[in-house]
Amino acid sequence: MANELVLRPTYWANVSGGKDSLFMLNYILHNLHRYPLHGVVHFELEIDYPFIKEVIDYMEEQCKKAGIVFYRIKPRLTFLELYDKWGFPTRKARWCNSKYKLDCKAQLVELLKQQNCKPISYIGYCVDEVSRYQKRGIDVGEIYPLVEAGIEEDVIWEWAKSQPIFNDYYKYNRRCGCMFCPMQSMSGTAYLLKYYPKQYEEMMSLAKATEVKRESELGRPFSVWASEEKYNSEYRDKRVREVYLPKLEEMELLFGVHEKTFEEYKPRVRKES
Repeated sequence: MANELVLRPTYWANVSGGKDSLFMLNYILHNLHRYPLHGVVHFELEIDYPFIKEVIDYMEEQCKKAGIVFYRIKPRLTFLELYDKWGFPTRKARWCNSKYKLDCKAQLVELLKQQNCKPISYIGYCVDEVSRYQKRGIDVGEIYPLVEAGIEEDVIWEWAKSQPIFNDYYKYNRRCGCMFCPMQSMSGTAYLLKYYPKQYEEMMSLAKATEVKRESELGRPFSVWASEEKYNSEYRDKRVREVYLPKLEEMELLFGVHEKTFEEYKPRVRKES
């Protein structure tokens, strides 16, 4: 309609606190002539790893030095409030994304709309993560600086292994989600058990309770972790303790001290062919 208000685009970096988002923010702050930045936003979940909170604190400090606004937005309902309604999230029913994390994005959109603005989001996808960004892009209000720079995930992963702020997480895991992520790998679950045993026990208790409830409702076995019912929480707990935790402890003996710090690291950009 002719009298419909046109919202002004503003540019925001979405940062989870994982390796890709930290690397991307550093890249943007060093290339503001190419990537205008009106603010940085973190969707703050109570099931984030504790080291993620340290990363976010560091990011906020860097943004303040650069005069960039930094927002932390919490979901309007907690994980446990949503759990009471939906049970533990599964690989196929990930309400932890749609009804939990994305509620933060909705709040940002609402906040900026009140200022007659709409967000264009910088997202930390890498150039080799084609399946994650090829059907998205600017049509959904997203820009991928690391894709445009030709930076591959392995480059960032190798860098992240040397960063103390990540609490050695990336020495054992390639990607980082929330502590209660139903998509986490077995090695990720073993890491949670070793370094955050209290959260591990809480996660497994919640997952098992949902499996028991679903089994009663469906009249058959159920797993929140996999499509095959036999790979339930009891199976996962046993495998993690007997196989993956020993593997993790063996790997700990293999790693030495790395030299490069975050400030010293310079992104290696893939040359164009």
